[in-house]
Amino acid sequence: MPESMDDRSPTGSGNPDTATGDAPMLGLTGGTAAPQADKGYQVLARKYRPDCFADLIGQEALVRTLTNAIATSRLAHAYILTGVRGVGKTTTARILARCLNYETESGDAGPTANPGKEGIHCAAIAQSRHVDVIEMDAASRTGIDDIREIIEGARYKPASAR
Repeated sequence: MPESMDDRSPTGSGNPDTATGDAPMLGLTGGTAAPQADKGYQVLARKYRPDCFADLIGQEALVRTLTNAIATSRLAHAYILTGVRGVGKTTTARILARCLNYETESGDAGPTANPGKEGIHCAAIAQSRHVDVIEMDAASRTGIDDIREIIEGARYKPASAR
């Protein structure tokens, strides 16, 4: 704490670099470093996102329908997931993608209602970085060109998944 008010800068910080009241300047030779983003931070909704059908809360009818379809091998060629924000559309789509593309290192492959985390494609699908799984936001992709792009992309076989 300074001895008198005269020893303090006009900003009240006591820092002589900010005596003019301006923010500290960043320079090549030194100065204040820019704040670093915390790379470990993750939004709670993503941190605790369910990764299997058993963890989905409030979607019992949907879970039962999808698990029965997988168990009986009567899967539709497409599923449309609708609802307001936060009901689990993206989460359900990612779990379904993991279920349908499940494959282990030992070669066990096939749709399963209970995919483990050890599947070849599981981590990439969960992190939304799998080359063969495309998440489409229908709310923002409503134009004719968007539909043409989707149709064009559907012509190609998957690179690594089913």
